[in-house]
Amino acid sequence: MVGKRKPIIGVVSCTKELNGYQIQAVNGFYLRAVKDFGGMPIILAPDISGDEVEEILNVCDGFLFPGSHSNVAPHRYNASHTENKRDEARDELSISLIRKAIDRNIPCLGICRGFQEMNVALGGTLNPAVHDSGFNDHRESDVEDFEQKYAHGHLVLVQEQSLFERWLKENEWENAAHFYVNTLHNQGVEQLAPQLRVEAKAPDGLIEAFSLPEQDFFVGVQWHPEWKAKTNHFSQILFKEFMMAASR
Repeated sequence: MVGKRKPIIGVVSCTKELNGYQIQAVNGFYLRAVKDFGGMPIILAPDISGDEVEEILNVCDGFLFPGSHSNVAPHRYNASHTENKRDEARDELSISLIRKAIDRNIPCLGICRGFQEMNVALGGTLNPAVHDSGFNDHRESDVEDFEQKYAHGHLVLVQEQSLFERWLKENEWENAAHFYVNTLHNQGVEQLAPQLRVEAKAPDGLIEAFSLPEQDFFVGVQWHPEWKAKTNHFSQILFKEFMMAASR
C-alpha cells in the first residue's frame, strides 16, 4: 500500500556572494525543522518569476519564508532610509508568493525576515532599528557559539483569545499567557498590516508574532523557532500545526 506523501514545503532562498560566485543559500536549520516534522523541503531560487511562480504554487503544499541577514528594501514599504543589506530578488519572489498563496489559502510560515516580508506584502511597514526607537535591544549576541546566540532572550506575551493561546491550551501548556524566545533582529514591525492579528508581543510592546485569521495557516514570528525545534515546546506546536495545515 502506498503511504500518504509528505507535504512539499517551498523554502525561499537568499542570494549571496561567495568567492566571486553568486549562490543561493538557506540555513540548514530551516530545512531540518521541516523534515523533522514530516515535510519535504524544496529550495526556491529568488530568480523564479512569471509563469514559474504559478508552477510553484501548483506544486507546493506550504511555504516557509526564513530569516536572513539581508533586509526588505525600504522602497517596498514606501520608506526612504538607507539599507545596504538588500536582496531585491528575494523581496520580489517572497512578496509575490505571499500574496498569491493567500489567494489560494496555501499555508505560510514566516520567520524573522519572512515575518517582516509578510507584513510588507500586506501593506505594513518596518522599523529599521527598533533599539533606537524606544524598544529594547533585540539584536543577536556578538558571539560565535550558537548555543549563546540562539539562547532565550526575552518573554513573549500571548494575546488573549488568540490562535497561540488556543494552541497552548490545547497542548496543556502550564501558562498560556507567555513563553520565552530567542532574539536576533534589529528591524521590527512599525505599522502592522490591517488584515493581520497580533498573536504575541515582547514585554517592551514590540510585535513578535501575528496571524491572518481567515487563512488555514498564515503565521509570522520574529524569533527563530527552527533552532532546536524538536526540543522546544512551542516550536513543536508551531511546526506541527504548519505541517498539519500543509497536509490538508
